[in-house]
Amino acid sequence: MLLDIDFIIVGILLIMSLLPLYIYRKKIFVKYQSGEKFHLFVKDLKLIMNQHHPKIKIDYSIISKSENEKNIQLRETLIVENIIQQFFEYPYQKETQQSIPKEKLWSNYIEKSTSNPKYPNDWPQRKELAWRRDDKVCNRCAQELTLDNSVSSFVKDIKDGGSYSFENIIILCSDCNKILNSTNPKNTISSLSLNDKLMLFVQKDS
Repeated sequence: MLLDIDFIIVGILLIMSLLPLYIYRKKIFVKYQSGEKFHLFVKDLKLIMNQHHPKIKIDYSIISKSENEKNIQLRETLIVENIIQQFFEYPYQKETQQSIPKEKLWSNYIEKSTSNPKYPNDWPQRKELAWRRDDKVCNRCAQELTLDNSVSSFVKDIKDGGSYSFENIIILCSDCNKILNSTNPKNTISSLSLNDKLMLFVQKDS
């Protein structure tokens, strides 16, 4: 009986001596795991911006500037917000676009190009040719686009006398079109699909 009690006491003492080591190793493991996740988070952000929005040159100095923030979720949120802000503020000037070779134009092209509040009946054809002319990417950020998810805009707005000629047609992604027409930056930024996409990478269990 005494042997059993001694064995229990020794066992308890052994467990108590190992408990601090277990807690320490657990903390180190969690910290290491968080560090690995953060590394992947940064890698994913850069990959998305470089591959899907190559015209937008992002300054990633926010990563080093936020290194003292211990809350990983907050830090990652700050980084995403900074990237989105840069995406929103990236300078872009609407400029006259390339024309289409004359042999690809149709007989009443010039007649249908004049300024009119109502889109010409050949508008789908014009938009598709402009989309192909621009290599099927957004004019502002260079995101690859299908014809269906591309948005058309104009160098000179139709309401201001702009025409439907190819030189006046710009092809944009939905986000860039929102940015160029924004009257409320805060609301526009929160509505961007890129914002939703990048926020998905923020660690939720930090």
